[in-house]
Amino acid sequence: MKIMICGKGGTGKSVISVLAARILSRKYSVYLIDSDESNTLLPDILGAPRPKPLVEYLGGRGSIFKSGEIDIVRALSKAGRGIALKDLPSEYVSKSPEGIRLVIIGKVRNFGEGCACPLNYLTRTLLKNLVLNKDEIVLVDTDAGIEHIGRRVEEGTDAILAVADPTAESLKLAKTLKDQFKPLNRKFWLVLNKATPEVASIMIEKAGKMGLEVNGIVGFDEKIFKSCLEGKVLRAGKSMLQMENLLKAINLL
Repeated sequence: MKIMICGKGGTGKSVISVLAARILSRKYSVYLIDSDESNTLLPDILGAPRPKPLVEYLGGRGSIFKSGEIDIVRALSKAGRGIALKDLPSEYVSKSPEGIRLVIIGKVRNFGEGCACPLNYLTRTLLKNLVLNKDEIVLVDTDAGIEHIGRRVEEGTDAILAVADPTAESLKLAKTLKDQFKPLNRKFWLVLNKATPEVASIMIEKAGKMGLEVNGIVGFDEKIFKSCLEGKVLRAGKSMLQMENLLKAINLL
């Protein structure tokens, strides 16, 4: 299964991605794809070495659109059709202590180097052509907002996990994601993150009025906030159990 983790900037998509990856790694072979062109913290909080960006394997961002989808698939696959992440060169895939494998699509770091369009295109092509074994699951930590919708990245996924923090804007964006994904007939789940019990009840009521079902709640966790502030391997308290409850609720465990 391929799951995109989406939401407004600052909702905690990377944290939710790492928590989910850790728990799912008990049952599956987990790949975590970093498709956020801006943030760079994911390897640090995952506890994995930083692999080379996959875009470099294909000659850099300037080569992506020139190559086209067929050429990208040929370059990334052994047989020329279908891409298996296990077949990627080792320098482009790293591993956490739990065995979670990390792939980074690419980053925009320099003034004037252009937009993230080639990176979104690479992510879409990769996901559309991935070939997974039954024991493999792919989580995609997406860029903030909904630009990936405009780039049709979701075409290659099976499900979307929307992350909302205690803001009206995050719920509004989650509603947009659900409405846009409905024609694609993909599974859609919503998790409330960083919510105290009182705030969570308000968010659930507001979400219900918007036609959104809340599938799980991950509350405020001081251990997570401190480890993210330090930029070190993610530490979590009650959030791990709450994340596990969510994954059970959506039948991934």
